[in-house]
This record gives sequence, structure tokens and C-alpha cells, in this order.
Amino acid sequence: MVIVKGIGLDSSSKIAFQSHAHTDHFVSGRLIIATKATKYLSHLRKGGFYKVYPFNKSFYIGDYKAKLLPAGHMLGSAQIYIEFDEFSLLYTGDVKWFKLRTAEKSCFRKADVLMIEATYGVPMFNFPTPREAEKKLIAFVEEALDREKTPTLYANQVGKAQELLKILDIHGYSVKASRQIVKFAKVYEKFWIKFNNISKDGEVTLRGVKTQKPENSLSPSELYVSGFGQLKLSNHADFWELMRIIEKVKPKKIYTLYGYAEEFARLLRGLGYNAESLRNDALPLNIYPFKG
Repeated sequence: MVIVKGIGLDSSSKIAFQSHAHTDHFVSGRLIIATKATKYLSHLRKGGFYKVYPFNKSFYIGDYKAKLLPAGHMLGSAQIYIEFDEFSLLYTGDVKWFKLRTAEKSCFRKADVLMIEATYGVPMFNFPTPREAEKKLIAFVEEALDREKTPTLYANQVGKAQELLKILDIHGYSVKASRQIVKFAKVYEKFWIKFNNISKDGEVTLRGVKTQKPENSLSPSELYVSGFGQLKLSNHADFWELMRIIEKVKPKKIYTLYGYAEEFARLLRGLGYNAESLRNDALPLNIYPFKG
């Protein structure tokens, strides 16, 4: 639970900011700040009064000036930049440095305090670029089809699945997707993402990952697509992308959240940054003043 000066950051509060439409970031509040795409995607699974803002347009939360910046994680995913009286804050939510085909390109700005995810916050996570991973995906599909097998992909049904749909569309492959994946894809089409390859008789089968990760029981024609899966097409920043973001923001203080938060903060301190981790249940009551 992260609440700064009464504003929930991917945490429920009277005024809450929701960075994107994955369920582990859902919030409740009298007012939920988000992008229009996040509102539409979230409303398929939850209610709530959303106040939507476009990217890069200033608005006020009480007395504090704020702005949403694209996070690059999935369609509509946002960071929030807030100018408090004593310091500026950039909260990234889940974030990606490299451009994905179905997400807005992320951008970053300088801030005194940076709150950044650490899902892959250790150096062993060094992913291929999205375009490199895309080449591996298409090679897998072509090989399975050459063996007269149906290539079957498993992925998060919101965000990653639509990314795979679009990649396969660009390369000319029709897709038989699960009902839930198609439902979310229709929301994508209300914005700037179009799919021309959804078919009941698709060459490729696309399924959502629910409770169990399938990597231990896959056949040669099946592929789990995730930073933790076989094909590392991730919509999260790997360790080296996270370091690029920090160099861009140039913060005086860093808070790490989620995943390898403690390990990432320890590594950052070793590099000379003023960094500490926040547990998922932590509440930063006073993040200023801090030692630069």
C-alpha cells in the first residue's frame, strides 16, 4: 500500500491513481485517476468512478500539479508525475523502456523522488529487445507449421496476448484466440490498435495463462511467452532497462517496489544511489526530507 500525501499510487485511497488495467493494480476510491484506455479495460472486470486524463497534459490533484506519462507496459499504462511543495515525484507503475507494438512509447522526466517497479530488478534478467523476441516468435510459429503442428501460445490474456495478436497480424498469421482475449482485443480496437487476423480457424492458437504456468508441460509446438517463460517477450523492463530509466530520471531518492525490490535497492546503493525498498504493505509516511 503506497499512499503519498493522501494520494494512493496503485493503492486504494479516497483519491487513487491506477497505472494500468492488470488486476493486481486495481484500486478503489471516490476518484480514480487513469487514462481512458485503462478505464475501458478495467470496466470489463470492475466498477469505479474514473477521472481520465490524456498523456502529457497537466492537471491538479488538490493543490498539487500532476501529469500522466506513458509507461509502455500495455495500452493506456501510465506513470504519474506530481509536483509536491517540497519535492517532485515520479511513480512508474509497471514500465517498459523499449517500444512494444500495442503500447504507447514510454517517456521519462527528471524528478527528485523516483518510485520504480523491480519485477526483474536483478542483473540476471537481460531480455532480448521486443523486435529480437518477435523474430524468435515467428521462427517458432514457422517451424511448428512446417511440422504440420498447430503452434499454441500461452500469455497473460490482457496486454501480452494483444501484443502477440498484433505481431502475428503483421506477419500474416491468423489466430484462434480465447473468448477473453478477444473481448479485451475489442477494447484495444476502440483506440489505435486494429486486429485483422482473429479467426475461428486460425493457424495459431492463443490462450490465456490463469492460475498455473504451463512451461513444465509444454509440447514442442507450445510456447509460454513471458519474462519468466520460454520466450522472453516481456512488457516489463529488465534490469538494464530499469537502469536506463534511473539514469534518465536522475533522482535524489529511489524507492523500489514489487518483485526483486530489496535486491534492486541493495544493488543501487552499491552504485551510490540513495535507494530503499518498499514492501507491498508498506506506507511511506514521510519521504521528505531525504539525504541527496
